[in-house]
Amino acid sequence: MIIRQYIARRVHLSIGLVLVTLLLLFAFFDLFGEVDDVGKGSYRLVHAFATVALLIPSRFPELLPVSMLIGTIFALSQLAQSSEFTAMRAAGLKPSRVLIWLVFCGLPWAFSGLLASEYLAPAGMREIQNLRVLAGEALIDTSSRRGNLGSGLWIRDLLKHDGGALISQRFINIRAAQPDGSLSEIEIVEFDAERRVQRLLLARRARVATTPGLDLEQVHEIRWQPQPVSRMYESLRWDGRVDQTVIDMAAGRPDRMSMLELERFVRYLKSNQQSSERYELAFWKRLAAPWSALAMLMMALPFAYLQPRSGAMSGRILAGVMIGVVFHLAVTLLGNIALIQQWPAGR
Repeated sequence: MIIRQYIARRVHLSIGLVLVTLLLLFAFFDLFGEVDDVGKGSYRLVHAFATVALLIPSRFPELLPVSMLIGTIFALSQLAQSSEFTAMRAAGLKPSRVLIWLVFCGLPWAFSGLLASEYLAPAGMREIQNLRVLAGEALIDTSSRRGNLGSGLWIRDLLKHDGGALISQRFINIRAAQPDGSLSEIEIVEFDAERRVQRLLLARRARVATTPGLDLEQVHEIRWQPQPVSRMYESLRWDGRVDQTVIDMAAGRPDRMSMLELERFVRYLKSNQQSSERYELAFWKRLAAPWSALAMLMMALPFAYLQPRSGAMSGRILAGVMIGVVFHLAVTLLGNIALIQQWPAGR
């Protein structure tokens, strides 16, 4: 019991130190990225610092696996170098017992990473969005930085009968979101079941309604069926399944969404016959993240059995970092290959 507590204390302390160091390092890099936006609208340096602080819960689960690997290697290497681990082995300590102890040490860290990714990270990203809105920046960035090719946000919405037969399909394009929460420059194109254009709506502004749909303002409506007609409206209600949650999820990054949000958005995409592989992959990666962190921790066990003279501690840590990097790259590469080859997620 005393030996287990001693090893656990050393492992926890090392993991914590490595994790804090990496979080501070990445926060420094994030701050450099945010400084470029200082001066846009009312976005000031204090907003940049607040954004970096709110990004920490998102960085925590990303950096946790490699922190667990490096921290455990550091702790076990220290025990081996001081011959403490050799004495424990001479007293009858078996590798299987050490492995079990390490797993129990890693469980609180893995659980904390899952908690951060499920609750703290999405909440932090929402606060960042609110902060940017208050600072006068657009919620929906139309630049290629968000990966939407500068055309704003595109959403597809299908209208079906109760039996599942297609009535019409609508494509909604939102160019930007304003600080007051309204949307600007909205285009809605509606097609019938035979993919013939039925109606085009061009709205200067819109607000998300309390029920799914949009309240459009300064609307230009063009109809082609049954005959061409053009009308202007000061306001017009557009009914659809688009609500604020769908817009937020469509504009967000899959790796910054909770599993519940990912599962809901995957169902929305599938119901609209859209590709959902990217979000399914993010869901399964999130589900496997705790086990991945524990696997990284268990990889550190062999380093405790190296002889003290077989290499310096810095060399062992470097070897552990390389193992972690290779493991991370292999998982990322496999995920990208799965997207390209369109492998079914979860198999």
